[in-house]
Amino acid sequence: MIPLLIYIFSKKYRKYGGANNSLQLRQFPGSHFLILLISILFLLLLIIPISTIAQQQQLNYKVIRDGKQIGWVRLEKTTTGDQSTMLLVSEIRAWIILLINISAKESSFFENGRLIYSSQFRTKNGTTKVNKQTRFVDDKYEVLENGEKAGLSYHFIGTNLLSLYFNEPVGINFVYCDKQEAFVQIKKTDDGGYKIKFPDGNSNCFYYNGGICTKIKVNTTFYSAEIVLNP
Repeated sequence: MIPLLIYIFSKKYRKYGGANNSLQLRQFPGSHFLILLISILFLLLLIIPISTIAQQQQLNYKVIRDGKQIGWVRLEKTTTGDQSTMLLVSEIRAWIILLINISAKESSFFENGRLIYSSQFRTKNGTTKVNKQTRFVDDKYEVLENGEKAGLSYHFIGTNLLSLYFNEPVGINFVYCDKQEAFVQIKKTDDGGYKIKFPDGNSNCFYYNGGICTKIKVNTTFYSAEIVLNP
């Protein structure tokens, strides 16, 4: 493909160049270099996009409680080379003693299999409950929450909770929980799920089909629900 383009370009150049262009090039020595530079840039524009094409995935879930839909969850993943970005946005509205509106937005950025940055922002009835960022800086992790900065003892995080929506944790025994700032054990259940019990006593159990998460059973102190993939 590229040799053909070079041939076409050189042929057109000879066709329209001739003696007149030779004279012009002698009068303006820099023009030859300019033509060569434009040719190289043109070829680079053809080559570079091939290696940087982004792969995108989107998953849409509905949140079910007592047989009724109480909310939704949307995830997006963009992969470009060795970099991947994941985004989660959710809205839940349910009666749990009182009417509760929960909004959440989470993101994670990985490079070469390492977590570089993540953020969690959650509100409950309009009040901010979680506002946290985790960053990998100078070969170590730091957490910024409510204006305060703290270091983590971990030097490598290769998977977190957002990763579990897109990849079945086969052979993985622990996953990093950004909110809890800790690695949490993954246990395989008898019904084929992967259960994660958090330090606060709550738990999630992930189920997969073809490597993609199709359902999550959520159990908390106050309620239970299921997050189900929309077909």
